[in-house]
Amino acid sequence: MPTLPPEPLRVLLMSAVSGVDPHSGDVTYTEQLLASPPPGVEYTTYDRAVAEGTLREVGSRADLTTSLRQRRVGRSTRSLGAAALRRAESRIRRTGRAFREPIRVLEASPTAFDLVHVHVFSTRFVGASPPVVMSAGGPLEWVYGDAWGWPSDRVRNANRFDSGLAAALDATLHARRLGRARRFVAFSHHLRSWMIERGVDASRVDVVPNYLDPPQTAGPTRPRDRVPRRLGFVAKEFRAKGGPEVVAAFELLRRERPDLELVVIGSPRPAGLSLPESVDWRPFVPRSELLSSVLPSIDVLLHPSHVDGLPYAPMEALALGIPVVVSDYRALPELARDGAGRVCRLGDVSGLADATRDLLAPDAHAHARASASRLFATAFSSETQAPALRRAYDHALGAEWPAMRP
Repeated sequence: MPTLPPEPLRVLLMSAVSGVDPHSGDVTYTEQLLASPPPGVEYTTYDRAVAEGTLREVGSRADLTTSLRQRRVGRSTRSLGAAALRRAESRIRRTGRAFREPIRVLEASPTAFDLVHVHVFSTRFVGASPPVVMSAGGPLEWVYGDAWGWPSDRVRNANRFDSGLAAALDATLHARRLGRARRFVAFSHHLRSWMIERGVDASRVDVVPNYLDPPQTAGPTRPRDRVPRRLGFVAKEFRAKGGPEVVAAFELLRRERPDLELVVIGSPRPAGLSLPESVDWRPFVPRSELLSSVLPSIDVLLHPSHVDGLPYAPMEALALGIPVVVSDYRALPELARDGAGRVCRLGDVSGLADATRDLLAPDAHAHARASASRLFATAFSSETQAPALRRAYDHALGAEWPAMRP
């Protein structure tokens, strides 16, 4: 008798989608999960689920209209209560005294989905919704404090508001509170440690980085016997990602190595910034061109960022065997471990120059190239991390679902 194939694990993916949410690394994460899902997983994005009626945002205008039209007492009461909460919460968040991201009250169909994977959004699932797993690269306070410059007391007060509201709702709060979520998927070991220090149960936090497919391009296009000399910087936010330090370090290095080149990709050029002729500034490069020709042409990627979770640009460089120099900001050193790159102090121009100089030495560069490829394959490739994410799903489901077998 033939063996029937296993049923797919139906997962509602509550994560940012292109065309609905602002483009960001979170949208890239969604697209990567859809392109290379964990083994046996069948994803449905949240916008599609809303359109199909298998997910509703309780208290939204559409939900309130439907609930009142159907005249179902229980549903109408819940919708009216959630709508009142949404209005009160929105008024407070608009004052700037709280983070602007709301806690979303949701209900997912347990007959349509076996599991919900929430990425970044803070949520409270109600009714008979399936079990929830949450993921993130970091908490909101890193963005508001480190990237947007909120003072510490303002961040602290915003955290208090979110924590109080989340406790009252028993909600799952962005990287801070599990609530009714069964597991949390942290993108980095740094984030896992940060969460545990703040009281999150260590046994419920898995480390599974955001991942990428192995590249179709084999690696750097520059001749291997040529002395490394081309540096790269890829970022939309020039200052937040350390662009000024990159330019200053490049000018220091050019005094010793006039042959050095720098390509800056993805950032508008700041007004009044003077640059040597050897800087190739490209405000926009299509992603396909970036991965197929521009990125493979560089020898070292510089990413001395002031704010980040686990960014894709250095990961894409590692995939091509290109070593990286990162700042010591939070989880970034995990992208340069095991010889795949170097780490400099945040904001330290001379330290960035020293680390880059070290990687430009031919022997060190050859060793770092090999290490970069190995690190990507073991830690950031879809071939290793998609199965790891499936294991996190299986742990969340426990006895409710047959665990994936290798």
